[in-house]
Amino acid sequence: MFNTEKAFDMLPSVVTLYDKLDLDAYRKKIAAKTKGKDENDKEALGIDLFKYILKNSTKVKEEVFEIVSIFEDKTVEEVKAQSFIKTVNTIKSIFSDKETMSFFKQAM
Repeated sequence: MFNTEKAFDMLPSVVTLYDKLDLDAYRKKIAAKTKGKDENDKEALGIDLFKYILKNSTKVKEEVFEIVSIFEDKTVEEVKAQSFIKTVNTIKSIFSDKETMSFFKQAM
């Protein structure tokens, strides 16, 4: 279960990930492309952001492991040993949850 304590534990890693990938500039670029579009196109923004993070995952590998470990209540070593699909699904669930993303946006 995702709760406030986990969110605060994740913040340092999320902010580092955000800075390393310059997500603010990327988000603004994608938001400009979807401005005035319908909700389906805006949903594509989240998908594009997820793909961008995966594409650049080598730059933020440790932060991803830390975020997933907190979310799953596991050690970083346990996350590194689990299947890639499980890790990707966890990341997807974190970044697709509107409440969680709202919290992170406000915190940054």
